[in-house]
Amino acid sequence: MLYDAINVKESPELRAQLMENKLNAVTCAACGFGFRIDKNLVYSDPSRKLLIFWVPVAESDYARGEEQFVGLLRELSGLLPDDVHAPAVHLVFSRIELIERIFLIEAGLDERLIEYIKYTLYTRNLDRLDPARKILLFNATDSTPEHLCFVVQDAETRKFEAMLQYGRDAYAALEATFSGESKAADLLELFPGPHISARAALLKEREGTEPPATSPGS
Repeated sequence: MLYDAINVKESPELRAQLMENKLNAVTCAACGFGFRIDKNLVYSDPSRKLLIFWVPVAESDYARGEEQFVGLLRELSGLLPDDVHAPAVHLVFSRIELIERIFLIEAGLDERLIEYIKYTLYTRNLDRLDPARKILLFNATDSTPEHLCFVVQDAETRKFEAMLQYGRDAYAALEATFSGESKAADLLELFPGPHISARAALLKEREGTEPPATSPGS
């Protein structure tokens, strides 16, 4: 069975299938080959008031993914009574982003603050963390009461290469810093959404600052 939406409060086994990479997995009846079908998926966890919309698109097609997301929000708003506001919905473009966002929210962390930390780690270590070649991911499993953990993934091979730590006290300081309206607005300006990603923001900045390509002889 292929799912367009899952409610993990009603069906916790579907969350387990997602984490084990078994959700929307099929097996060819003729040859027995198994594979996963990546399709639009709404992840719902009512106990945490969490909705995540996964649109599986390539990095070069993020604009189309955001268009689909806006369409979903319009549809969702149209189904609600006038006196009920649509819940906040997160947008992700890959399965690993989906898993990361689930763990992040379950850990009680703010997604924009986490992406701000990633943004800082990238910009301070561009020689080792070029966003075009490396992906930073929050690692809930190895995080401790003292440190948040991030893993470095190679964008081409998808292999995990290293682990970075960020102090919880530093996170708490950031949380306090951005609690004011003006600072919160700065954070929102850096990551306006709907797709909140430090790496995507940096790659977009790079596209805007690189000089246009010139043809030979020009």
